[in-house]
Amino acid sequence: MKPPSRRPLTLDGLRAFEAVARRLSFSATAEELHLTQSAISRQIKALETELGTALFNRGTRKVELTAAGILLRQAVLPALDGIDRGVRQIRATQ
Repeated sequence: MKPPSRRPLTLDGLRAFEAVARRLSFSATAEELHLTQSAISRQIKALETELGTALFNRGTRKVELTAAGILLRQAVLPALDGIDRGVRQIRATQ
């Protein structure tokens, strides 16, 4: 893989990552996010390229988090939960 980039990560990529990490399925994530499996795969690949490391071990009909994927999941979950909570609060006041 290429060296990691210094660009900020995209929220779409992080949301796709979180869903794949939770479901351990690119296809189920595609259904959940109303995207194609190919689009999810591209988002994850772009995220892995940005980070310079694999986040998932991909097998035949099997997806597992790598050590880097586990670390990212631990960082992403509270951040996305906080964003979602803030958005719900904003919407509730409108």
